[in-house]
Amino acid sequence: MTPLERRCRWLLLTYPAWYRRRRGEEMLGTLLQASPPGGRWPSFRDARALITGGLRVRGWCWLLSMLWVMAGAVDTGYDFYITTKPYTWADYGIGIPGWSTAPEAVRIAILLATVAGLALPIPVLIAGFIRLRGWRPGNWFRAAAWAGAWIAGFALWYQADAWGITGNYPPTGSPAVVSWGELPICAAWLVLGAVLTWILAGSAHRSDVPDTSSRASDEASRWPPGAGDLQT
Repeated sequence: MTPLERRCRWLLLTYPAWYRRRRGEEMLGTLLQASPPGGRWPSFRDARALITGGLRVRGWCWLLSMLWVMAGAVDTGYDFYITTKPYTWADYGIGIPGWSTAPEAVRIAILLATVAGLALPIPVLIAGFIRLRGWRPGNWFRAAAWAGAWIAGFALWYQADAWGITGNYPPTGSPAVVSWGELPICAAWLVLGAVLTWILAGSAHRSDVPDTSSRASDEASRWPPGAGDLQT
């Protein structure tokens, strides 16, 4: 396997497993043919097309759930971050501890994570139920798995906030003691993201997912959604 092929296969991981099984080799062959001889890296244009195409195939439900997971990890990471720095009530801002002393990039990240954490839970639950066709009896197991994963995410968020209130808010908090409990929760958020991805990827094997193989004959020279930019 050449370095170019290996790196192209890594980029193909942006597509769900079911799509790679159907079109992966075709996509890889087209990309290798479009690359210059002796190249070691796909071009920026090709890489962008693969990534955007993979995100389109995964759909809005996956994007919303990953935004929720990222928001949970960022919020939990911030709870850990503020235990490493002493602060007082004067350092509070918009209800967030340590806001006044945090760097600008950290402020933006935690603000976006807080907004996403408040706005996304219900849309993520509903979007997953719709994506999985949870009202059909044959899909009840995956719908239940999605609901269970959603509850787990809600519990992770609640636990991180509970520890943050106990350990970070004056006068009960002790700014001289670093709280390490948030780090396992950050790792749990990443595991939850993998679980949500697996649940959604499994739905693509069902008959209610469009089959792109029937169009392979008249699209042999084209990429899947978003990858038409790969033409040379």
